[in-house]
Amino acid sequence: MDFKIEIKKKSFVNSHDQTSVDVLKNINIQIKYKEFVCIVGPSGCGKTTLMNIIGGLIHAENQKILINNKKLQVNQNFGYVFQTARLLPWLTIKENIDLVCDENKTHHKKKVEDLLHSFNLYEFKDYYPKSISGGMRRKVSLARALVRDPKVLLMDEPFISLDQPTSESLYSSLVKYWKKNPLTIILITHNLKEAILLGDRILFFSKRPASVVYDHKVKSNRGKLSIDEKEIQNEYSFLKKKFPYLLEGLVK
Repeated sequence: MDFKIEIKKKSFVNSHDQTSVDVLKNINIQIKYKEFVCIVGPSGCGKTTLMNIIGGLIHAENQKILINNKKLQVNQNFGYVFQTARLLPWLTIKENIDLVCDENKTHHKKKVEDLLHSFNLYEFKDYYPKSISGGMRRKVSLARALVRDPKVLLMDEPFISLDQPTSESLYSSLVKYWKKNPLTIILITHNLKEAILLGDRILFFSKRPASVVYDHKVKSNRGKLSIDEKEIQNEYSFLKKKFPYLLEGLVK
């Protein structure tokens, strides 16, 4: 079940002076089923714009988003995790996950229960978001994204601003779920070590208008899920030495 993304161009128009800014250009990405792909690039280059196009939140010129050469049904096939948890404060943890489920569906009720247990949230299911930690709120948002069994999980810097132990706990929860429930994952991150740790491939983007300047197949084997692991540091050092300006969107 392959996933294909083709975008000729995406521009935004400034409503004040009607000037146009090109954000994405000549995007052509193919992702295999069950592949974990990370996207890394300079701030403001268009990574989140790409994610929003894939997720059906905005539209681009001549775009094609396909699974097995068929148009993807966004409402049925996507899970989306944003930079913030985006939980409703007046609902409990369980209710926030239930919110996206079809009513009276036995499968979804069981899925909610399973996710609460899997992410160690079950004992907090009747708590409100303000009563749990930031890391736990991110787990809830992840569980909510997964509860409808998406074919594709989109993650826009979901671990940003978290301390390392909390991030690594979330890495473990995510990878454990992904191994048991295969799906395609696309993760945006500014943390190259995080991308090396989690991804099968890393797509490096140029400055705006963004295009893919380097497609890196990760060598690390996703052993211990810690960015301090030696093999993560070695691959990080290799990439930085080979392409000193890669994180600035330049391959030279």
